Amino acid sequence: MNLKDIFKNAPDMQIEQLSTDSRLPMRNAIFFCLDGIKYDGHDYINQAIENGAKVIIYSKELQNKKSAVYIKVKDVNDALIKIAEVFYNHPNQGLTKFIVNGCYGRSSVSSFINHYLNKVSKCGTIGSFGINYLDKHLDIAFPALTPLENVKVMDNLKKNAVNNVVFETSTISLFYKKLDVIKPNVFIYTNTSKYCSDYRVCNGSYYEYIRKYLYTLENSTCVLLNGDDDSYNELNESINNYYTYGQNEFCDYQISNIDIQRKYTSFNLKFEDKTYKVFTKLISLSNVYNLVAAIAALNITGYSIDDIIEKLQDIDYVDGVMELNDDANIIIDCGYELDSIVSSLDYAKNTSIGRNIGIIGINYSDNDERIKNIIRICEKYLDLIILTEDETLQGEVQNILSRCDKFITKNNVLKISFRSIAIENAINIMNKDDTLLILGKGNEKYLSMGLGKEKYLGDKYYVNKYIRKRKDEQNETI
Repeated sequence: MNLKDIFKNAPDMQIEQLSTDSRLPMRNAIFFCLDGIKYDGHDYINQAIENGAKVIIYSKELQNKKSAVYIKVKDVNDALIKIAEVFYNHPNQGLTKFIVNGCYGRSSVSSFINHYLNKVSKCGTIGSFGINYLDKHLDIAFPALTPLENVKVMDNLKKNAVNNVVFETSTISLFYKKLDVIKPNVFIYTNTSKYCSDYRVCNGSYYEYIRKYLYTLENSTCVLLNGDDDSYNELNESINNYYTYGQNEFCDYQISNIDIQRKYTSFNLKFEDKTYKVFTKLISLSNVYNLVAAIAALNITGYSIDDIIEKLQDIDYVDGVMELNDDANIIIDCGYELDSIVSSLDYAKNTSIGRNIGIIGINYSDNDERIKNIIRICEKYLDLIILTEDETLQGEVQNILSRCDKFITKNNVLKISFRSIAIENAINIMNKDDTLLILGKGNEKYLSMGLGKEKYLGDKYYVNKYIRKRKDEQNETI
């Protein structure tokens, strides 16, 4: 690509790369000075030039310019989007794109859409589980890619004949325009929670950030809103082309007759005067909404509801999200926020035949108010509470757990420092009809220890290990 084909009066110069990372080698590249969450590209211009950048796209006043072609623009991100679209041969074309936003359920909705599309076509996903398509997997350092990385991923998907992609994203990433380069076919908003870290980080401007993004969408983009959530009233006036899902009568995709059992869920889904019966092994009310969001999004893009439901009947649990162990009534869930904990415990209380036992991690950053609320919730729903480590400063677990003493009002609480030992003890004291919930970590394979991460084999690993150990011991007794 020639620079003079992009900017009037620019030098005759061939551009071989686009870059937003000054640390990387870049041959005859344009370097874009993006102003991000932690770093401002304007501070790294000299490093970019030393690594091969020939053109600098910037928006702020500069001093001591090194040798390069400097082009000042009003918005660097907008310039990047326009240039990348041409440089990568219009990566949005030929791809059906879904963006999933909201406080909870993003990973589940993304996973369900991906599950169906890989049965009828080819699909990739980008989000908290990394970049996944075909048999390829790539971990990513942050929950969302940069705009340029998103363009490169779309370009790579097209080259590999993948024609669908699902982006899972936070509201903060929308605010920083990380997904503006994507022209989605469907934008899905799941729900809002004031307890969600994304909501808190926005410091009162959460919905403003989303509305600002919604105004940038093209008319061809269809927005899918949860009609039962408070977010519906906050967002529906920002868009013209939208559908709703939920139990309210006005919802386009209306849910009714929900029956949540220990190992399966069923419900009715009505759309355009036709009612469909849905059965799934997924558990909890939240997964009903997540599944319907996926069904609606797929239907909006042209797939029949009958076919979607048929192909989603074998959908498995999302790793670490209300995941029920097949050998015992043990649920592993990543839920850490208060409302997420309540949702998990409420499911157990309504479906358990025996006792409800819960393993809850206490974080080194938890203040007294949060600890008090966690214990109040657990005492309301659980027959036995096991408090243990979560994100805990090394050597401080006992002290942190001791902070819980002043809030405990019942004698059904155990404190076990090591998470793996807490899981072992809980499995050993479980009876046949008891339900065990292990909350807060999900599929994470580490424990944060303040100054770094300590390797942790994962809740699922220890559940399977101690179930096998208990069975072996029972067999030896027989």
